[in-house]
Amino acid sequence: RRLSGVVVRLHNTVPEQPTRPVTSVLNEEAVIGPELLELGRWMSEYYCAPIGEVLKTMLPLSGETRRSKKYALTEKGEEIARQLIVRADSDPSTAVLALLEESPRSSEYLRGRVKGAQIALRGLMKRGWVVADETQELRDLLRASAQRLQIEFAGRPAADTKLNRSERELLAFLELHPGGHNVAALGHLLKRASQAARSLARRNLIRIAASTLPFPKGFERPVPELNADQDAAYKKIEEALDTKQFQAFLLQGVTGSGKTEVYLRAIEAALARGSSVILLVPEIALTPAMAGQFFQRFGNQVAILHSAFGDSERAEQWRRIRNGQARVAVGTRSAVFAPVQNLGLVIVDEEQDGSYKQAETPRYHGRDIALMRAKQASAVVVLGSATPSLESRYNADRGKYFQLRLPERVAKRPMPEVNVVDMRLEFLETKRQSTFSRKLLQEMEQRLQAGEQCMLLLNRRGFSSFMICRECGERMMCTNCSVVLTHHRRDRRMLCHYCGYADKIPDECPACGSDYVQFLGTGSERVEEELHRMLPTARVARLDRDSAAGKGAFERILHAFRDGDIDILVGTQMIAKGHDIPNVTLVGIVLADIGLSMPDFRAAERSFQLLTQAAGRAGRGDSPGRVVIQTLNPDHYAIQFAAAQDYEGFYNKEISFRKWLRWPPFGACANVLVRAERQEEALRMATALGYVAIPPPEGA
Repeated sequence: RRLSGVVVRLHNTVPEQPTRPVTSVLNEEAVIGPELLELGRWMSEYYCAPIGEVLKTMLPLSGETRRSKKYALTEKGEEIARQLIVRADSDPSTAVLALLEESPRSSEYLRGRVKGAQIALRGLMKRGWVVADETQELRDLLRASAQRLQIEFAGRPAADTKLNRSERELLAFLELHPGGHNVAALGHLLKRASQAARSLARRNLIRIAASTLPFPKGFERPVPELNADQDAAYKKIEEALDTKQFQAFLLQGVTGSGKTEVYLRAIEAALARGSSVILLVPEIALTPAMAGQFFQRFGNQVAILHSAFGDSERAEQWRRIRNGQARVAVGTRSAVFAPVQNLGLVIVDEEQDGSYKQAETPRYHGRDIALMRAKQASAVVVLGSATPSLESRYNADRGKYFQLRLPERVAKRPMPEVNVVDMRLEFLETKRQSTFSRKLLQEMEQRLQAGEQCMLLLNRRGFSSFMICRECGERMMCTNCSVVLTHHRRDRRMLCHYCGYADKIPDECPACGSDYVQFLGTGSERVEEELHRMLPTARVARLDRDSAAGKGAFERILHAFRDGDIDILVGTQMIAKGHDIPNVTLVGIVLADIGLSMPDFRAAERSFQLLTQAAGRAGRGDSPGRVVIQTLNPDHYAIQFAAAQDYEGFYNKEISFRKWLRWPPFGACANVLVRAERQEEALRMATALGYVAIPPPEGA
């Protein structure tokens, strides 16, 4: 197998362990510096993850290379292939083996030559005859989009070189107009400029380079004056920057209290001291909104790192950071590994958000890595939130973090008025099941008449929660995860939100054959459809991972909403935090109970945080805001404290539960997966591990 690797140390003598030959060097200079290598070793030990997996997480895809997966025969596969006789009517497995005997092939190549190649590959891999090798190979720069290609004249062709008309015209233009030119712009002046440019570049008659597409700047905003609380918080951070020593701050401020402006001032202070900055945000949806403000303030010193960019675009941003051209790295979880020079400040916005936790190996938490990286670099770290995680608040109470508070909204704006609607009483009084209560409908109608905007939160994607058979009670489950599939009406499929498995919507029950199947529950897609039906004049849009799957879709939807082209925005947790839209005066929580019944000791905490953050989107302008929380469980303490915007009350109640039950922060949790051929053996080992973790009481 050919694999890409990272050199982490050199040996003066031949090591005892087996060595592997190096076929080529992809990067002449180190792509992971000493600081990140030290961090990687710590992560490998702390998270019990292979060092290779950790370093792979830190690496971006190089702009000059791309990952390539090719399939090759194993020794057993080669032996089988030599015995084959390939005919025109051979089955797909035989045809695939014959092609792989010639040389390793990509899946694209095999699918183009053999019908059913993908299924055949899976079968051959299970039998151990074929293996997939993932390597890196040079990326063809000429495949970049015309908008990104910059070209300039390199030299005249030899006398015997044959050029077509468009190539001659482009080459003459570049010779007469020295300097770089954008290929897309030239396309408006010269016919077939893009094709001609790529052809001339292959003959080395022009020089070609790919540039990063410009990132849209944020809305022009005057730099506000800091209020007393903001100024006090900023000065504490500024003092810490002067010490050039590690210090951690918890910036706790109510929604709309101006935490972002404190971040901006702190970044200005760090840059003025010659330091670089990393800012983490939890969601891709927040990156454009946050980055726009930062571009307005810091210009080209800002680099954006998130998965919505293409491979070469991400690599270009990464290079700008490593070369020192960009000193402010803004991005989601993986931006914590940005190769900034002279790190002085790390900011983790919405530090409580679960998106900072990576689900795959290495299962790191972005907030915790930010703290460790800042500690290793003797930098300052700021954790910001309106609803800090219990662990962070507990650390602040113990003096591990220095606590900064912003107790009021900027400009003395009031907190939104919150109404809790008991949907059980709503059903008893109206005798009908409805997604929207009378109160929420009335509030939406009033906002539409006043020309104001609304946000509706339902933290569940899809149209219906699940499909159930009324005859036998069967529910469609994911074949990989054993969780219920969600009904997506627009895509006409049943989808697993864990692994992405999809299946068509059945006409009858797959278990008993009955056609008496029914879709139950409500998702964001259904809420959008019902709004179109009940408020036909309203301009409604939806923001979730389904509606914003395409490149740039996040930005388009949010810009349209900010510009007033959308009256009501329906969404999942993406809309609940970070968005500052002054004309939003109503937030509706369609069903606050989602999440409370999850089998997770953090269920109440996460529900409280989500409801509080969502409520905070209302009333951030001159008009006061209102919030309507619909629930089947109005007496639950998480909903009551969220309605009262009372973090202290919730924290005190929840922390007492955690202490009593020895949940974090008073203990640590680990998930140990036991595998065995026999169920009894797995049960015996799991029981033994349980006794090691929690010994039985004396005398038991």
